[in-house]
Amino acid sequence: MILSCFYNLIFTLFLLLYLPSLFLKSLFRSSLRESLRERLGFYPSLSHLRPIWIHAASMGEVLCSLPLIKKIKEEFPSLPIILTTMTHAGRETARKNLSGVDGILYFPFDHPFILKRAFRRLSPSLLLLTETELWPNLLHLCGKKGIPLVLFNGRISQKSFGRYRFLKSFFKTPLRSVSLFLMQTEEDQRRILQMGAPLEKIRVTGNLKFDQTVFTLEKKGGNENNSSLFRGSDPLLIAGSTHSGEEEILLRLLKKLKKSHPSLRLLLAPRHLDRLEEVERLLRREGLSWVRKTALQVKEGKGGEGVILLDTLGELKMLYQYATIVFIGGSLVPVGGHNPLEPLFFKKCLLFGPHMFNFMEISKRLVDYGGAIQVTGEEEFAFQLDHLLRDEEKRKEIGERGYEFVQLHRGALERTMNEIRPYLLRR
Repeated sequence: MILSCFYNLIFTLFLLLYLPSLFLKSLFRSSLRESLRERLGFYPSLSHLRPIWIHAASMGEVLCSLPLIKKIKEEFPSLPIILTTMTHAGRETARKNLSGVDGILYFPFDHPFILKRAFRRLSPSLLLLTETELWPNLLHLCGKKGIPLVLFNGRISQKSFGRYRFLKSFFKTPLRSVSLFLMQTEEDQRRILQMGAPLEKIRVTGNLKFDQTVFTLEKKGGNENNSSLFRGSDPLLIAGSTHSGEEEILLRLLKKLKKSHPSLRLLLAPRHLDRLEEVERLLRREGLSWVRKTALQVKEGKGGEGVILLDTLGELKMLYQYATIVFIGGSLVPVGGHNPLEPLFFKKCLLFGPHMFNFMEISKRLVDYGGAIQVTGEEEFAFQLDHLLRDEEKRKEIGERGYEFVQLHRGALERTMNEIRPYLLRR
């Protein structure tokens, strides 16, 4: 109780400090005004629908939730569904890829007064949370109102586990309000158990990202340009979701590798688009020619620039199909890595650095299976890239093993649906 009051006091102070500046910014940006209203719980009245409320924080969580949402709509077409996200990218991804849902909204602040308003407006009959969205007041309010709550595709990263374990006495009570914990791996099960979740409520159902459908680019409009540009004979290294500190390494390696692989090109995709100008300064400093993806001009099936800077949202996962080699960002610096599975749907040769702790179990199993190479640092990274660019058979072998790995681990969607179905039937 004391810890809960302290949490709410801190959150209240945060809102008092944060909201005035956010309000001023919203005066000049209509999209921000909309998000602010919804973050404060001012939703359209949907209480008469008693919807299923699904929360997926960002673009990655939205994408892995899509198969489950579509599965629910197939089996229960009359059930109303609303989806909430934390980020603009997540919201736009949902809008582009989801039809038939009754609302795509921003998630409310985890403050008692705001949540009560949100629950009055939405009156959900079931709440489905993805991955790590364990908001204490949200969990407490669901328990108080008797609303079933299921955590699906649950994972507790090594980094966040330390914080959760430190606050175990605080989280133990809210976790009792969760009806079911559907965790990705045995390690995630062990961690949520140590945080105070009851053993009888925990299931290991696998990772929905293995069941995530990856569509190839439709051959129309600008996508035809993608095909003619990337399907030439020039080798293409795609560095996906890179962070500060990694672009410097990649650009140094590109300059070095071009001495023995002069036609090598790099598609550089920073994780956050607001860093594009920062990356362009690096390119300028390194004396490399580049072009933003949206400004790319195709001439005789080729672009002259050695570096293509991806400045679009949601396109990366489909561009992987054109890669010769794929590098997963956030792994050469201690960010924790990003989803390594998407390139494997296209049987691509995959590399990542030593810092994959956000995907520790998947990355370790993938390397052990022969479906990826993990490098210890810049020197080994350079060696492996040079070796793989010379050895097409080795690249193909790694890509095939990675694809097999994905196929072996599919099935999380059906297992997750089997666990959630009783709650949907009650609804």
